[in-house]
Amino acid sequence: MVVGDPAELALWVIKGQRSASMPAGRYSTQMLQFGWMQPADAAALFSYLRSSFGNSAPLVDAATVAKALGQ
Repeated sequence: MVVGDPAELALWVIKGQRSASMPAGRYSTQMLQFGWMQPADAAALFSYLRSSFGNSAPLVDAATVAKALGQ
């Protein structure tokens, strides 16, 4: 999920909306919502996660997060 579509990641983290690509029933609890985060803050967090811990996905910009959230 972290290295996949950044728009799906934004919806999951910010609004708690599961991606259709997530296997059903894999996660028994709902993702905590971080709706208080601004798009620039969320983009920085996602970029960190996507480029750390052995990940090498492209960085995420604030415009991508804002667009995914309909802002």
